[in-house]
Amino acid sequence: MNLLTKTAVTLLLSLLFPVLGQAGEDALYAADAPDGATFIRVVNADVNGNIPQAEIGGKAIKDIEPLAASPYIHLPAGTYQLEVGDQAAPITMEKDRFYTAVVLDSGELEILPDKSFKNPRKALISFYNLTDDGGISLKTANGKVSVIEPVDSLSVANREINAVKVSLGAFAGGEALASTSPVNLQRGTVFSFFIMDVGGSPRLVVAENQVDTSI
Repeated sequence: MNLLTKTAVTLLLSLLFPVLGQAGEDALYAADAPDGATFIRVVNADVNGNIPQAEIGGKAIKDIEPLAASPYIHLPAGTYQLEVGDQAAPITMEKDRFYTAVVLDSGELEILPDKSFKNPRKALISFYNLTDDGGISLKTANGKVSVIEPVDSLSVANREINAVKVSLGAFAGGEALASTSPVNLQRGTVFSFFIMDVGGSPRLVVAENQVDTSI
């Protein structure tokens, strides 16, 4: 059995059967934030340069590199104005909810609601289709195991799985678009996979979700 086939079998088993054991509550990535807070981060989907600063609620998220996601920051629940460069977008954020603001290559802002996650026994995968094309799915890199069904353009879908180390790929139908190196999906963590169009070539970017409570 080759390595890719072993990886596919391992992921399939992780999707079907529970893993024994329990992680502590401190493994949850928002554990240090205030009770009832709301959370937002910024993703720079523009390959052309850093985002020097994004401002919301009197807080600033600085120096977001191209094709990268900032940590989440926390705010009291409420209605805010997010400002990035000369773009601004209103957003009403509910307590205990998470949001991703995407800066597209056009400079426009797209705000997507994220899934709250409070399961220390699982890992959460969030798959963001940041391309203009719909119907992109997330599978094991060899295409043998489906992880997240096709996602529309500028949309996100989620799935909880058990801990596993695996390479994942974005697919349009049966066509492989892009893949990642092996990712260690540990219990109590959230990983975001972003499929982006970089100069006409798709790229799959992965980031572990974090909250920066120092901001």
